[in-house]
Amino acid sequence: MAPVTRSSRLSKVSGRDDDDARRASDAEDRPAWLDVGRSAWARVFGAPAIEDQIEPEDETSDASRALTRLLTSVARAAMVGGTLKGGLNAFALLARARKKGFTAAATRDALRDTAAFASFLSTFALVYVSADEGLAVAYGKQQSKRWRAAAAGALAGPSLLLADGVGRGGSGSARRHYGLATYIWLRSLVLLVRCGLNRRKDDETPMDPRVERLLAPFASPHADVGLMMASATVILSCFILKPDALRGPYAGFLNRHGGKSVHHYRAVQAVAVARPGAETAAALTDAAKTLYPKNDRAARALLEHAAMNNTHPESRAFDAAVRARPQLWGALLHPGQSPIEHFARFFVSSLARSVTIYFPLYLLPAVLVHRKKLLGPRGKTLAWRAAGGVARSSAFLSAYCASAWLGPDLVQRVVGDMRWWTIVGGVPLAGLATFIEKPSRRQELGIYCASRAVEAGTLCLLDWGMIPRSVSGWRHDVSLFALAAAVIMHCYNAEREVFKSKYLNVLDLVFGNVGHTRQSISHVGSFKDLMTKKPVIGSPPRKVRKKRLNGSGENGEAPSRWYE
Repeated sequence: MAPVTRSSRLSKVSGRDDDDARRASDAEDRPAWLDVGRSAWARVFGAPAIEDQIEPEDETSDASRALTRLLTSVARAAMVGGTLKGGLNAFALLARARKKGFTAAATRDALRDTAAFASFLSTFALVYVSADEGLAVAYGKQQSKRWRAAAAGALAGPSLLLADGVGRGGSGSARRHYGLATYIWLRSLVLLVRCGLNRRKDDETPMDPRVERLLAPFASPHADVGLMMASATVILSCFILKPDALRGPYAGFLNRHGGKSVHHYRAVQAVAVARPGAETAAALTDAAKTLYPKNDRAARALLEHAAMNNTHPESRAFDAAVRARPQLWGALLHPGQSPIEHFARFFVSSLARSVTIYFPLYLLPAVLVHRKKLLGPRGKTLAWRAAGGVARSSAFLSAYCASAWLGPDLVQRVVGDMRWWTIVGGVPLAGLATFIEKPSRRQELGIYCASRAVEAGTLCLLDWGMIPRSVSGWRHDVSLFALAAAVIMHCYNAEREVFKSKYLNVLDLVFGNVGHTRQSISHVGSFKDLMTKKPVIGSPPRKVRKKRLNGSGENGEAPSRWYE
């Protein structure tokens, strides 16, 4: 018989500890109804962030909690959907009433559209919570916690079909939601970028150098401005050269704030794609008759350019016409004005149109959310702050539209020609106007414009035959939304710090956590609550990764980033 040594005793003790730990882990992941004397609900149900720390007293109380989570999520999702869509439809009805008056058909369509959107969000909450709970039962709470929320979000994605509602006049034709799906998809990409940037700053977990180089541009505090410039390249190029790529209310918004008529856009498009000679002469002659029938001076200048293009290609007049092509942009859009003069006049005239857009956007939240503070001692300060926000946003929109006309003009004068590619190369100047806007709104503007740019670019690719027509009838909006929902719900479950507090509060309100615990909307960031409050029971709190601050301020504060 071999002697029993100290090392052998330690190895046996260590082996027993490992076996006990393994059995405990297996028991935790095993469906709880197989455990005698233990609550089935206590093992599998609960919101990941809070309920992991709470052990229900018995099976009945936890079953009640799960049912309450499900019913409350459905009810609150329906409330959020009805409020958002109902408010938008109410404003649309008021705008329609100013021009055409109220109609029973329009009101019915608005109510049906609101009900359809509310049913979409409530069904999404129903499927997500049910799938989350069911997957936890089937695969174990701990084993599935890394992917369960993503799978539940993907399964809930097809609920977007319920938002189709009815067509105009109750026709029942299904609508596509590419704008909404693309916007949500881009928001999910922003969350992924934030996750990557958080890991990029973590010295303990080294990142692949290729991924780090890919994420480097997004770490810039001005990445949102770059996104706006890229979006402006697609949106404004399509708006001038291919207007049918922009549809719906957004196209009407650009038509109103573009400050030009449809005939101006068509004339610029015709001249930009025409070759010097007879094609340019025909486009200029038609523009002179259409744009300036009562402005003899402007029409005469266009006809002179047309006459020079009609000459022999080897003549001096034709050479003069080629050299004068950079001046055609100004002759078509702002005859008798220099580029800088037109920019200044357009900016001033556009301010009035912009104020009518932003004044209600700042007034309504101030009255509805901060009405008590407005009547208090700080009311004057808040009012001035809101007025400054209106002025700043109006100046941004005016500068954005004015720069869209100035950029191509400057590029054409530099390169000495007017072509479609000079327009594409000049419109990104409009994105620099984003510096005027408040930093807190730049990212929202960038994501919204990027979603419109993706939509317009896809329509162009379809029209050019680069995307087969056979796949254009598929519901890609549903697939895109399901993918985005999977990413967002995964980040909500595992990477909560990448959310801004206002979005996290809404998700907590609907899907459970602080909102369900308090039965109210919390105006304090949930992430802050999670990291500062003590755990409910004695389980060890999660380790929080500290952010490395590179700022040179007095308190070591880091500069504001677009992803924060």
